[in-house]
Formats: sequence, C-alpha cells, structure tokens
Amino acid sequence: MMTPQQRRAVRVVVGLLVAGLALGLAFAALTLLFRGDVLAYQESRHPHADPAELARTLWTRPIPILVVAGLYVWVARQLLAGARRAYRRVRIVSVLGFVAVGWLLVSAEYPAWLRVVQGVQFAVLAALIAAVNRPVVRAAFPPVPDPRPRNRRAALLLAVLAPVAAEVTLGTVPLRLAWAWLVFAPVYSAGALFVREVVRRTGGGYPHLLLMGVAYGLLEEGLALQSLTSPHLYHAADWAPRLFGVNTAYAELNLVYHAVFSIVVPVALTELCFARHGTAPYLRRGGVIAAGVVTLLGAALLRVAVPPSEDPGYTMPLPAVVGVAAAIAVLTLLALRVRVRPARPATPPRPAVLGALTAVTALVFLGAIWPFAGARQPLFTHGAWALLPMAGAAAVAAAMFVALRRWSAAGGWTSHHTVAACTGALAGHTVFGLLGHADTLPDRAYLTVVTALTVIAGVAAAKRRCA
Repeated sequence: MMTPQQRRAVRVVVGLLVAGLALGLAFAALTLLFRGDVLAYQESRHPHADPAELARTLWTRPIPILVVAGLYVWVARQLLAGARRAYRRVRIVSVLGFVAVGWLLVSAEYPAWLRVVQGVQFAVLAALIAAVNRPVVRAAFPPVPDPRPRNRRAALLLAVLAPVAAEVTLGTVPLRLAWAWLVFAPVYSAGALFVREVVRRTGGGYPHLLLMGVAYGLLEEGLALQSLTSPHLYHAADWAPRLFGVNTAYAELNLVYHAVFSIVVPVALTELCFARHGTAPYLRRGGVIAAGVVTLLGAALLRVAVPPSEDPGYTMPLPAVVGVAAAIAVLTLLALRVRVRPARPATPPRPAVLGALTAVTALVFLGAIWPFAGARQPLFTHGAWALLPMAGAAAVAAAMFVALRRWSAAGGWTSHHTVAACTGALAGHTVFGLLGHADTLPDRAYLTVVTALTVIAGVAAAKRRCA
C-alpha cells in the first residue's frame, strides 16, 4: 500500500507520462498537417534522396506514436494501481524515448520550429527519468520475492560472453567493420543461453553442451549462412575437396569451433563467475522460450544480411536443408536424452601447464585447417593431401577432449583448472587470429591487447579463486 508521499510522487510520474504523450501526439499531428513543408525541408537536406521514400518515411513515423499512446494509458493506470511490472516498463520506456528523441533532435531531420517541440519533449523525458528513479518512487514498488530459480545477471553475462568469445576475440571481422558484430550478436547470445538452459534443465554436462554446440553450429553455418555447402562464400570450397556438396574442411573447423567457443567456454566461464548458482536454470520457462525464438530470429537476420551480399545468387539445395535440419534434430535428441558414462579419472596437470596445452591445441587445430594467412601451401589444396591436416586437427581435438574428461573426473580438478583451460583456449584462438587474419596495424594491435588481457584476466581469476 502506498503512503501519501509515494502516491504524490507516482502521480508526478504519471503527469510526465501524459505530458510526453501529448507532446508526441502534437509532433505527429504537426508533421502530418505541414507535411509539405517538412518534405521540402528534408529534400533540401538530401537532394539525392528518393522523394517517394521520404514521403513514406514521413507517413509511417506517427503510427508508432499512436501505438505508444495506448500503451502509455495502460501503463499509467497500472502504475497508479501499484504494479511493479508497470514501474519497470516506465523506466525502460523513459530511457528508450529519451535516446530516440535525442537522436531525432541531433539529426536535425525536421525544420527548426518542429525541433522546438522535440526539445520540449526531450526535456520532459529527462524529467521523467529523474522522477521515476527517485528513492520515494522506487520504495512504492518494492521487489516481490520469487521462489522460482532465476539469475538474470548470470544470463546477461553469458549473453555478452558468447559473441565476445566466438567473434570479437578471433579477428575474422576487422576493426573497420566492427559494426558487423551487432549482426552476429543476437544468434550467439540467445543461442548460448538457450543451449545452456535446455542442457542443464535435463541434467546434461559438458559432453551434452558440446553436442548442442555442434547443433548450434549447423544452424548458424548451415541454415543461416549456408557456408557449409556454398561453393563461393568465404572461399570455403577451396580449403579441401567437397564431399556430397559439403565444404569438408570448413565444416570440420566451424562445427568444432562453435561447440567450444560459442557454447562451452562462455558457459564454463559464466558458471565459474556464479558458482553459488551452480547448474540451476538462469531463466524461467518463458525466458527459455524467448531465447529460442530470438535464436531463430538471429539466424534469420544472418540469412538476410550476409549471403545476399557476400554470396549473391546461391540458395542451399532443399536436400541439404533437410539434411542439416535432420542433423540438428538428431544431435539435440542425443544431447537431451543420452546419458554419458563417467570417464576414468586421471591426475590433471598443473593449471599453468593445462592452460598452455589448451592454447597450443586451439592454435594447432585452427592452423591445421583454416587457410593460414589467407592461403595454404599447394600440397594441401588438391586431392587427398588435404585430408592430412584435417585428420591431424581431428586427432588433436579428440585427444584433448578425452584428456579433459579424464582430468576433470579426478578429485584434484578444481575451478583453477577450469579457468586455466578456458583462458588457454581463448588465448590460443586469439593468437591464431593475430597470425592468420590481422592484416593492418590496428587489427594486430587490437588482437595483441586482447591476448594479453585474456591471460591477465585468467591469472587474476585463478588467484582470486585460490585465495
């Protein structure tokens, strides 16, 4: 129950909501009423723009404002009723509106007299942010204890670590194209969350995470990017002989890579940071479903963003699509249903040695398959000779997998070892990116710094856990 002081403070928030709504509606009405003047102004600023496109943009902008108008009325009523969910929405909407109006104001896409309305709206949204975050207002909407397991901070960390470990620290995307990371982030973040949740909810361990990681790789590389079968994309068809229309070397490298760096390493590091939470779910059922939906939408984003520009004209054959989808289904079923026998324990090496081993393994695996520095020696680009580095890479990866299973089953395995294994693998794969991908001084400097920071962070984390 709100106190009189809290109710007055909440009414101020509602008043600012209504004021912001009124200004938004006024801006939309003025834009439509004086659309001729607004279009003339925009055409003078963009003389080469399509007038029809400018007109369409002008007409569509008021529509979201009308939708938000209805939401504002509903949220205001819920806010006065003391609903904490409405309070959270107001905090989010106020920040988003502040940023959006600020961007429109700075971009100067409207005449000066309309920007005056935007300026007032910007000031009202700033006041709304201040009002809704006052201590007296926060106290009116205390958090309600929820007995269901949930750890939003752990989920957020995993969502950040997954694209960072898989894309940002490898160097395949040069710094001048850093914006492209945003295109890949949704499928990585949501995919890692979804995989971790479904595996941990069914009692699965790291072998099951690896299987689901391969399934994730098939989704991204097979169905989204079409790179597993494309004869042109990334020149993957030139790495080794193709089998049944599949880019064999590229498939071997990327499916293992995604299983390790897109799924297992981010999950392991997140669970170390939130060790008290253990393997309990980070999300409730609705969150898991949302993560799955965002994963599919992120894959669709890749499909429409990358292949049309990088591989125009190629469409994955239907039999290949069916085959990849079937493989994803089979791997998912195995990961969720099949129980893995415990490994025979073996005494693990010291963490420093383990970190060096995983670093060398990552470097050797990537270097054996990925065209080093953009090219491969002629001996390995034709015929059966190309199978030699592929077989060597597979042997190295399998040996490390077996060794890690045996070492982690021993009583001497600690979180210090897990930190070392992840740190070494990340450092090794960044060193490969430095040697094999960086072709400019800024990219080399960036990956050198990333490697150093990875090792420093790993050592600091290990010391903290051993203290």
